[in-house]
Amino acid sequence: MNKYQNNELVEEMDAIILLNDNYVNEGLFQGYIGVVMENLIAERGFIVADFYNPFTGKSIQPVIEIKQEDFRVISGSVADQKLVKEFKDLFRK
Repeated sequence: MNKYQNNELVEEMDAIILLNDNYVNEGLFQGYIGVVMENLIAERGFIVADFYNPFTGKSIQPVIEIKQEDFRVISGSVADQKLVKEFKDLFRK
């Protein structure tokens, strides 16, 4: 198994995508992309991630705990690259 099939194997600096709207109160929506800062899944069931505007670099949510079941790792697939573009388009002016 690899990190694209098993979230427990996610690494620091991996890009992740939110799978649901469980973090709306923190300004994060399904489809938002962030970067893993620390993997604490084995110990505590979550990762620590940073979400920021892809154009300005301004933080949307600089340090947030994301549960294992609420994200997946972005791969280099065509489908995932389309999701990255859609996320960036949300912030394009």
